[in-house]
Amino acid sequence: MGGGAIFYHPYATVVNAESIGDNFSCIQCTTLGYGKNGLPVIGDNVSLGATVTIIGNVKIGNNVTIGAGSVVVKDVPDNCVVAGNPAKIIRYINQE
Repeated sequence: MGGGAIFYHPYATVVNAESIGDNFSCIQCTTLGYGKNGLPVIGDNVSLGATVTIIGNVKIGNNVTIGAGSVVVKDVPDNCVVAGNPAKIIRYINQE
C-alpha cells in the first residue's frame, strides 16, 4: 500500500489486494478481493464510494473514481469515473 491512504468510516471494510498505489481512499463497506478469483491491483489516486466491491484479478488504473454501490469485475482504465453493477465507465477525466 502506498502513502496517503485514507479510510473514512472503515466499518465492515475488507482490503485484500495484490497492491494499492498512493493516495487511495474508501468509505465504509468496501470489499477488495474475495475468494479464489485473484486479487485486484489498485493504481494511484483511486477513490471508492461506500459499498464498492472489487472482485477478482482486475486492474484499477490511476486517477479513478468508483461510485457508491458499484461492483467492479473488469479492468478500469486510467482517468475515468465508473459506477453501477456491473460497473461501467460514466466519463473520462480530462487531466489538462
